[in-house]
Amino acid sequence: MENKKKKVYISGKITGLPTETAKNLFQKAEKMLQSMGYETINPMKICPENPLWKWEDYMREDLYHLLMCDSIYMLNNWSSSKGARVEYAVAKEINLEIFFE
Repeated sequence: MENKKKKVYISGKITGLPTETAKNLFQKAEKMLQSMGYETINPMKICPENPLWKWEDYMREDLYHLLMCDSIYMLNNWSSSKGARVEYAVAKEINLEIFFE
């Protein structure tokens, strides 16, 4: 039987940060998690910037991907993000493994 990698969703503040700053924070976490053997879902990569999308559109897409994961990794800045707090609440309710930076 194939040994399936655990899939982890990276969650943290995006809105309100300069795009490059947010990308760097998520990329750093992604590299670290991949080095530990995880398959990562990085919301900065799954949703390209779309000027027609609202916050809610990004959240719908992000939550879809979160629901396919085994765990969630919360960046240090997660509690100051409305979206990350939603992702945390969903992860907690569906009993995902939760890791903190």
